[in-house]
Amino acid sequence: MSAVPVNPSLSKTISLALLLSCSVGCPSTKLMRLENQLLHLQNQELLSSLDECKENQAPNGFVSTVTPEVILADLKQAGIHGAQISETGLVTVPVHGENASFTLTIQHFEEEKVLFLAATDYLTLEQAESSPAMVLLLTQLAALNFELLLGKFQMDPRSGSISLSVEINLEDGLGIRTFSAVVQHLISTADDQYPELLRVAQGGTL
Repeated sequence: MSAVPVNPSLSKTISLALLLSCSVGCPSTKLMRLENQLLHLQNQELLSSLDECKENQAPNGFVSTVTPEVILADLKQAGIHGAQISETGLVTVPVHGENASFTLTIQHFEEEKVLFLAATDYLTLEQAESSPAMVLLLTQLAALNFELLLGKFQMDPRSGSISLSVEINLEDGLGIRTFSAVVQHLISTADDQYPELLRVAQGGTL
């Protein structure tokens, strides 16, 4: 913890009081008594400042600076293991749910103060058996995006890959509870929706 600054006015008062006491030839016992009183006031101010620092400090499990290592630690605390950090700082971890297997990808955009999480390697338009099935799949994705309160399905027009993503705003830092809840929700939503999306892609009706 950084040193707590002492009130300049209080320091000035202490010095002036001591100087005046010495100049008038005050006995040493009175001078010591005055010193003790002023030091007591100074200690009270320092204790008050420390209490204020404790009130303003971040709660446990909360960080103001997000790094790939912090994300890795938070994933482990959330019960998700096996994550890897790439040379570019991208965090990935394989997920094997009850219905689907995909990759949880996490990327930190420092300038934008955003943490981007996505279920990638999830589904592609190539899995649609026909043009009508492709249309139905896109319609289903649009309907789900309207219903979902957290997370949106996205499609890369170049590759046709479909992912489920969510963003966490880091303006005020990142808490482990929020991070864990978002990760678990993203994983469960992707896993729960996969069978229906695959069924539609294979020619099923809505």
